[in-house]
Amino acid sequence: MLFRFIAGNKLEHALNIGRNMIKTGKTPIINYINENVSFDDKGKIFQEYNNLINHVDNNYNIALKLSSLNFNKFLAYEIADKCKQNNIKLFIDAEDDKNITNYRNIINYMIKKYNSDNVNVIKTYQMYRKDSMDELYDDIKYFSHANTKLGVKLVRGAYFNSEYNDGHLFTNKKSTDTNYNNGIISCFNNDIDYIMLATHNADSIRLGLGLNRKNKYNSGENNRNLIFANLMGMNENSIKKIRKEINYQNNINQASYIPYGPYETMLPYLSRRLYENIDQIKYSLL
Repeated sequence: MLFRFIAGNKLEHALNIGRNMIKTGKTPIINYINENVSFDDKGKIFQEYNNLINHVDNNYNIALKLSSLNFNKFLAYEIADKCKQNNIKLFIDAEDDKNITNYRNIINYMIKKYNSDNVNVIKTYQMYRKDSMDELYDDIKYFSHANTKLGVKLVRGAYFNSEYNDGHLFTNKKSTDTNYNNGIISCFNNDIDYIMLATHNADSIRLGLGLNRKNKYNSGENNRNLIFANLMGMNENSIKKIRKEINYQNNINQASYIPYGPYETMLPYLSRRLYENIDQIKYSLL
């Protein structure tokens, strides 16, 4: 059942889905999933990303998990270099708490390195973290003073099942939802250059659409875009219900993550998706 939420184990499977997605007006975000790899596997994963970038154009985005490269920042920079050369946006996906400092150090440097003239690298903020709003505020201030463009992807979080007892997460849904929506409002109020709402929550989606109607995003006065993103195959019914309003605001874009990779190394990813979205999965099967 879970395999309906992934493209398959080969790049060609993801590209086939991506081509069909582009025809519907959505942006595919190709996400090579290869978790719990050994130190020696990082070279193979780097080559997979090289191959991926060679097979897509700027109609696609790419997602990268730094832990899949064992946090080798130089390999991450090479991937980002090639993405920037090809005008492909690179999303740096979130990590668990034990790797959060390493993640922040690398992604913050990448933002300074690659976003001086355009948003090429996008940072992920896990809004179920109690420190997420402080991090967002600090980044907005810091990168604004550094004349660097900030790209933001807001998610709720992927590691609740393994970290909820550690003290750094909101442990009730209402607090997380409130924090997520405060993140949306903060991004709008501070004119963030690129905002992605990676959420299946109908209230958060409606909040984003409502703010967008009142904001200059809909006036064509600038080049910023608000992106609504979902995981492939997840919450498609709710997305369809709001598509009329998205189409009405015709400069609002939709995107969808398309995961692919070796089945055996995707199991941690699939397990997290199951736990995060159990209600959505049950609903989608009705």
